[in-house]
Amino acid sequence: MLKVKTFTQITMGLIVSLIFVKLLIVFTGRINYIVFIIWSLPLLSFIPFLLKKSIKAYQSFCFILLIYFLLASLRVFGINGPLLDIFEISFIIILFIHSMYGPKTIHSNN
Repeated sequence: MLKVKTFTQITMGLIVSLIFVKLLIVFTGRINYIVFIIWSLPLLSFIPFLLKKSIKAYQSFCFILLIYFLLASLRVFGINGPLLDIFEISFIIILFIHSMYGPKTIHSNN
């Protein structure tokens, strides 16, 4: 079982990776900076709560990630899914699965 500190670091790394992939999509010109900022705000707003190791924060974060998954899946499973969109949905899925184990990890290390 992972320690809570390691688990939190992995979570932050996945969030940063997801935001970086979305930033690469901005550089390709498919979305503008305003959409990127609005898209990033919910992810960034959860970081303080995830750092506090709140079980409810991880549960709420999973719910938000489902919304991100729905939006990304529309682009990936459309007519032509660009590679960056596939990376984006992959990071969303990995982050969702990782966040589902957050409450268990926090609870078992207390």
